[in-house]
Amino acid sequence: MNEYELQISHLILFAQSIGIGFLIGLERERHHNSIAGLRTFTLISVFGALGGYVVSQNHHYGIAIAMFILVGSSLLVAQTKSKSDDPETTTFIAGIITFGLGYTLWLGHPLLPASLAVAITAILYFRDQLRHMPNQLTNKDINSFFQFAAMAFILLPLLPNSTFGPYGVFNPYQTGWLVVLISGISLSGYVALRCLDGKAGLLIIGLFGGLVSTTATTLVYARYSKKVQSFSPIASTIILLSHIVLFVRVSILVAVVEPSMLRIIFPWLIGGAVLGGVYVYWWYRYALNNQDTFPELELRNPAELKTAFGFALGFVVVLLLASWMNDVFAETGVYIVAFISGLTDLDAITISNLKLVSSQTLSAQTAMIAIIIAYIANLLFKYSIVLIVGSKAMRLPIAMGFATFLLGITTGLVVDALI
Repeated sequence: MNEYELQISHLILFAQSIGIGFLIGLERERHHNSIAGLRTFTLISVFGALGGYVVSQNHHYGIAIAMFILVGSSLLVAQTKSKSDDPETTTFIAGIITFGLGYTLWLGHPLLPASLAVAITAILYFRDQLRHMPNQLTNKDINSFFQFAAMAFILLPLLPNSTFGPYGVFNPYQTGWLVVLISGISLSGYVALRCLDGKAGLLIIGLFGGLVSTTATTLVYARYSKKVQSFSPIASTIILLSHIVLFVRVSILVAVVEPSMLRIIFPWLIGGAVLGGVYVYWWYRYALNNQDTFPELELRNPAELKTAFGFALGFVVVLLLASWMNDVFAETGVYIVAFISGLTDLDAITISNLKLVSSQTLSAQTAMIAIIIAYIANLLFKYSIVLIVGSKAMRLPIAMGFATFLLGITTGLVVDALI
């Protein structure tokens, strides 16, 4: 790296520090009596980045420690002199963390502090919802969280990281890790929906409903549309929104399980999400006519051991079946398994194909086609739910929405082939 490129990389890191401080400070600025706001948090983050830069250049850790003490002391003095009845402990801690995030940018992993900044801002912003969270969750929910924590931090590290069974498809550690990943994604949506209590609006319900279960979201709102015909446009929008999240969900799984697949997966995922998003936005504007009542989603906590182990069993069965079908019937067998499995669950078949690519049992192209087939099968199953339990007014907008998703996928594949 020449001198010019080095300076550009340094400028990018300092720009990131400004962004981190600005993001957290913007949230704190909303509180008029806060001891620190947008400018202060931005400066704290840049100050931390300067400390990281100094250490990276000459390893003078004492300077960084002195800078940290200076920031902490300044915030403590401001907190002491504050006339507000609120002790501002949260702002004080947020300021200390912001300095640390700015410093961490220079440790070689800039994505980590940026991601943490977004998460911290969300925690600060949703203060009221988080305060009421214990009241929104049942004892069964809390027990499920403890089970999830035990599974992720106690059971998972103890599992052997070696393969067993036919085709070597069963790896206890990798299977457990994937269960934790899927449960964690679903759990975040579940907690959000419970805390928002179904009153957060159309977009939130659709998006978080997609994280938890598109099948449950489709079933609940299709059924409600039949009871209340005027609710059909809103129900259609929520269902379509939840299915856009499937593109995000698949992207996360690919990025975590087999990142090498991102190059061939991304074009059709982006095509489906963008074109589908345009249609959903258009339908959303049409549907939003003073509708402010929403039926609550009755969902099973995805962190329950029964649900988690059910996914693990399904994943191993699908992986074994796909390996066997690929061995006996080659690509055709994989596609058949993908269609059948995709009818009810897209996660298991997606991860199974990604694992087969990782083990070089399956080509990336075959895996991509199998995932698309599973996605199409999943849409067909969801549309059958709409036809059976939903109102007639839902059928056309849902059909057009699903068709737009598929058109977007096709467009993405064609554009990628032409480039």
